[in-house]
Amino acid sequence: MQIDIKTEPQTAASYSIKKKRLVETINRLYRRNARVSLGKILSRIHPADLAAILDELPLADVAGVFNLIPDKVLAADVFNQLSQTLCKQVIAQSPAETIAVVLKHLPPDDLADLIGDLPEEQSAHLMALLDLESKREIESLLKYDPSSAGGIMTTDFFALPQTLTVEEAIENIRGRENVEMIFYLYLTDEAGHLVGVVSLRQLLLAPPGATLRAIMNPSVLKVSTDTDETTVAMLVDKYRLLAMPVVDDENILVGMVTVDDVIDVMEEETTRGMLKMAGTSESEIFTQSTFKIAGIRLPWLFAAFLGGIGATYVIGRYEEILAQIIILSAFVPVIIGMAGNVGVQSATVTVRGLATGSIDLRDTTRLIFKELRIGFLLGTFYGVILALFGYFFHDSLLLGQTVGLTILINMTGAALLAVALPMLFVRLKVDPAVATGPFVTTAIDVLGVLNYFLIASLIYGL
Repeated sequence: MQIDIKTEPQTAASYSIKKKRLVETINRLYRRNARVSLGKILSRIHPADLAAILDELPLADVAGVFNLIPDKVLAADVFNQLSQTLCKQVIAQSPAETIAVVLKHLPPDDLADLIGDLPEEQSAHLMALLDLESKREIESLLKYDPSSAGGIMTTDFFALPQTLTVEEAIENIRGRENVEMIFYLYLTDEAGHLVGVVSLRQLLLAPPGATLRAIMNPSVLKVSTDTDETTVAMLVDKYRLLAMPVVDDENILVGMVTVDDVIDVMEEETTRGMLKMAGTSESEIFTQSTFKIAGIRLPWLFAAFLGGIGATYVIGRYEEILAQIIILSAFVPVIIGMAGNVGVQSATVTVRGLATGSIDLRDTTRLIFKELRIGFLLGTFYGVILALFGYFFHDSLLLGQTVGLTILINMTGAALLAVALPMLFVRLKVDPAVATGPFVTTAIDVLGVLNYFLIASLIYGL
C-alpha cells in the first residue's frame, strides 16, 4: 500500500500539516539510524510527495535518506522530480554504484537533461557510471539544441514495421513493458521512415489478421529534431495529443516527445514570460547575490523611472492649473493607478496569448476592438463613480466632469495601448514579454497625466 498525502479532498493547510508530520517522522527515524523502518515508510510514499519531503529535510541528510529508498525504480521517479540543487547534492554524496543503479531507470531524455545541466566535472563523472549503450544514447540526445524537439524527445519509443498483423503487434507490445508510453503505435518501412500511426484503441478493435498498413493513419502529425520546443508544445496542446513523433531530415523516426515533457515546456514558458513582464528573469531564482538580483531588475525599473520623470515634467508644465485648483492633485493617484491596472490586465492576456499561439498577428484588429470595448465599459463604470465622488464630496460639478471624463479616456486608452504595443513588438521581431511591461507602464503614466491636465484646462477654461 502506498502512502499518498493527497488522496482525499483536503485544504492546503491540512496537506501542509500531513507533509510536516511525515518530514518530522522521517527526520527522527534517520537520526535514530532506524534504517529498516525508514525504508518501509519511504517505499509507501508517492514519488511526488517524497520529492517534496526531501526538499524539506536538512540538505546534509537528503542524500542519506534518498539512498534508503529500497525500490530503485521508485528512487528514479523521485530523483526525476527533485530540484537541480538536490540532484547535485544526491550525486555528490552518494556512492557511485548506488547512483548508477538509479540512473539506469531514468528515461533517456531526462537523464540527458540532467547531464546537460550539470557542471562539466559532475557530468563526466555520471557518464563514466553508464554502460556503453546508455552513453551512446545520451550523447546522441546531447547533440541537439536543448530547446528543440530533439533536445526534449526520448529515444525510448515503440515502433513496428507496417507489414505486421494486428495479432503480431499486440504480442510485441506485451514484450515491451519497459517502454515509456504506448498510446500510439508508430509504423515504419524497411528503411525506418515514419509511414503511419495506429492508436492503441484502433489496434485492440481491429481484426487479428489485419495488417497494420491496412488500419494505420498515413497522415501523421510529426516534428523534426530542430523544431522549437514551444512549437511542439503548441501542437500537442492544440491537437490534444499524448505524444509527438520526431523525425530527422530524411523522415526517419528518431524519437518522440511525450505530454509530460510538453507540460514542463509550457510551465517554463509561462514562468519565463511572467518574469520577463515583471522585469526580471529566471536567473534571479537561482542566485542569492543581492547585487546580481539588483542588476537584473534595474533596467525595467529604470524604464519605469523615466516614465515617472516624464509624468513629473508634465505636471510641472501645468503648475498654474494646480496652483488655482489644488484638489486636482488629489485625484492623480487613482486616475493613473486605474489606467495602469487595466493596462496590466490587457497586456498580460495579449502576451500570454502570443506565447501560447492562441493569438496571432491576424487577430490584431479584432483584439484591439475587443479590448477597446472592454476598456470603454470599465472606464465608463469607474468614470461615473469618480465623477459622482468629485461632485458630491467636493461640491464641484467641474471637478466631477474632469475626473470622470479623464478616467474614462485613460482606461480606454490603456487597454488599447496594452494590446497594440505587444502586436507591434512582434512585427518588429522584439520579444513582447520583455518590452511590453516597461513601454506600457511608461506610456500610460505620461499620457495619462497629460490627458488629465488637458481635460482640466478645457473644462475649467484655463
